[in-house]
Amino acid sequence: MIAFIGIDYGSKCIGLSWGTLDLGVAVPLQAITDYASLGQVFEQLRRIMDEKGCDAFVIGLPLHMNGQAGMRVREVERFSVLLRQHFSLPIYFVDERLSTYTAQCLVGLKKVSIKKEKRQKRSGIVDSRAASIILQDFLDSKNTMESLGPR
Repeated sequence: MIAFIGIDYGSKCIGLSWGTLDLGVAVPLQAITDYASLGQVFEQLRRIMDEKGCDAFVIGLPLHMNGQAGMRVREVERFSVLLRQHFSLPIYFVDERLSTYTAQCLVGLKKVSIKKEKRQKRSGIVDSRAASIILQDFLDSKNTMESLGPR
């Protein structure tokens, strides 16, 4: 069973999800919030890896709507280099355009009060839901490719 951790990287909050090719479903995990260093992030990732398993990471790549890379893509790339150095696991990138918007819609953020919206943003609920959308896209594409098989 090949397990993946999905990551929606942000400088203030890192959304996380977990899933396997066998299950074909990405599940949101508790987001990493209020971290002072990437060392703390890596410690929390290690705990998740020890508990659930992880063979590779799937990270959302925040491309602009026109498909071009901007500053946030460079941030994600820097993070991924450090992640690879720390864990020595493969990293896959998935276009994450509109994943946060979709996550906001799924958790009903577009229909709540400003106070509740701020609370949900701080909790990382939307970020982890976005991470699950990113990982689900990856799992769906992998399972589609495997089901097609060689032709």
